[in-house]
Amino acid sequence: MKSYTTKNQSVAEVVRKRVCCGCGACTVVCPTSCIEFVYGNRFNYPKVDTEQCIRCGKCLKVCPSAFLLKGNDPGYPCLTEQKDLNCYLAHSPSDEVRLDASSGGGITGLILHLMKKGQADGAIVARCQGKEPWIARSFIATTREQLLSARASKYAPVSSCVTLVEVLKRPGRYVLVGTPCMIEGLAKLQEQLPKLKERIVLTVGLVCAGMASRQSTIAFLQRYGVNLDKAYKIVYRGGGWPGYFRVFDEKGKIILKKPLLGGSLDLVVPGDHYLRCWNCLDHWARFADIAVSDPWCDEMVDNETKGWSGIMVRTKSGQHAIDSSISEGDMVAKKVSAEQMYGYNKHLIITSTHPRHAWMALYQLIFFGRLKGLKSVLSSLIRKKGIGLLTTLRARFDQNYYENESVRKRLLRVQPGVTEHLRKRSEIAHNKYESVQK
Repeated sequence: MKSYTTKNQSVAEVVRKRVCCGCGACTVVCPTSCIEFVYGNRFNYPKVDTEQCIRCGKCLKVCPSAFLLKGNDPGYPCLTEQKDLNCYLAHSPSDEVRLDASSGGGITGLILHLMKKGQADGAIVARCQGKEPWIARSFIATTREQLLSARASKYAPVSSCVTLVEVLKRPGRYVLVGTPCMIEGLAKLQEQLPKLKERIVLTVGLVCAGMASRQSTIAFLQRYGVNLDKAYKIVYRGGGWPGYFRVFDEKGKIILKKPLLGGSLDLVVPGDHYLRCWNCLDHWARFADIAVSDPWCDEMVDNETKGWSGIMVRTKSGQHAIDSSISEGDMVAKKVSAEQMYGYNKHLIITSTHPRHAWMALYQLIFFGRLKGLKSVLSSLIRKKGIGLLTTLRARFDQNYYENESVRKRLLRVQPGVTEHLRKRSEIAHNKYESVQK
């Protein structure tokens, strides 16, 4: 795996150039512990104490965003060439696990199985609860209750690698669940800190379209009149499939419930991403043992109410975990092709003609003045293809990028973009689920 370092620089340069993904890997490898991790008003990011920093460059070696400083292509292989991978549609056999998960409870069920068999002592996961529930906090779940509290997607900044500091201090073997950039951060950390190869026995990558800012969630709450002081727990998915966005008070009473489709999927998920997400070439968790996603297809959206997890196995350890879970009855699964799996989120496959390359060229032009890729940028502008001109310019001149709360005003003006056809399909699915519950 390539490392991208620049003499006398630290991860502070990644932050300054607005392409930090907030994974937290840099805080784990720093030999002087001079990197403080900040949960900003908008995004998570590291803050380097320049007086303590010795410019060793280790933080850049583990940074999944460092390649953007030099404008290099990370050289990932073409996804669609990986057609021989084993893929499944799976779900937990337990409705207790399945119904409040994002899509079938496949991840939770798999981890519970590994813990039951003594193959893992816990998992690095995240939950949104406490005084400021819009802050997703990563932690090590070692019990069934803790793991269930972390079910479902978190459409807010999550920084799973930060918790690896604790993993290094305690015995045990763990599963790490995270977005592709966090999985890459861990893979780079394992090259620098071999002890992590022993402690992390399985990585579960979440197929990711981008990580929404904290302000996206706060704007959604304010749009529907939620008193922020009363919000204690936020659950972005669950209550059947495709699920509901729910907010609970400290006593467990629901104070907001909105459908995912026609609601939070249109107003939170795409609302305000890290600039790094718009310069990402890995939405499919290439470095994970298994990649997991929702199976977005007509059949599921029209008919499914409880949910399935789409699972793509990439390694022998991943296959062993899946096989063991299925054979023990802790996972219900049926095989699908890699083509089907890619088809569930085909818009996230980055090809040579994908507009993402124009996005990246635009970033290099605006932040570094590099003309490489200028032809791609001009061609996209002429064809009126979205390449993030305003998004990139705003980031370039926003001196308070990671803390800026003013973006919330813009988010509050955005109207849901779901089509009437999709809204009706969502209503049908939710009505079916509600009728089953009754």
